[in-house]
Amino acid sequence: MSYEERLGRDEIKHMASPEVGGMGMFPYEVTYDAPPGHTSRTEVVHATVALWTPHGRLLGSDRGEFGGELALASENYPAEQPKILYHANIEDLFLMNYGVLATTGYFHLSYDFGSVLLVTFSSDGAPEVNEIFKLPAGVRTSWVTTDDKVLVTTSQGTFAISSPTRIEKVRCKTRWWQII
Repeated sequence: MSYEERLGRDEIKHMASPEVGGMGMFPYEVTYDAPPGHTSRTEVVHATVALWTPHGRLLGSDRGEFGGELALASENYPAEQPKILYHANIEDLFLMNYGVLATTGYFHLSYDFGSVLLVTFSSDGAPEVNEIFKLPAGVRTSWVTTDDKVLVTTSQGTFAISSPTRIEKVRCKTRWWQII
């Protein structure tokens, strides 16, 4: 998909500011398991990023130290709750020619880790999620370039993803915190 085509389809993606705590547009329930002898609890959460696909709407949430997940809402949403596909704080979602890339990140106290997930759909629409790259730190920002690469910025550097099998560190003179 060209850069121009992606710009033309901008309406398929919705994002919330990290300060908002969710868009309020796509609420869903998450059940937290409890230790033996305790009661599990269910909480309504809101997606921080949502991306339409032909197989349903992918919902990503990032609640910081309280977790996050990647979920798939069917055409019956909200009557039918989304299916949780992966547990991780989802920073962003990108529709690419080879599937959907999901960038993840968690940085709190001494923890700092992240990864890139690839979501693909089988011919019957069943989703498959694979972690394709482990990153040295959590994703702070990410975006698509005009030459169809996804750039991800972490505290340990910036990386360019050009395919589901190719990632390379980008060398630049400016540090990520100098451009934010």
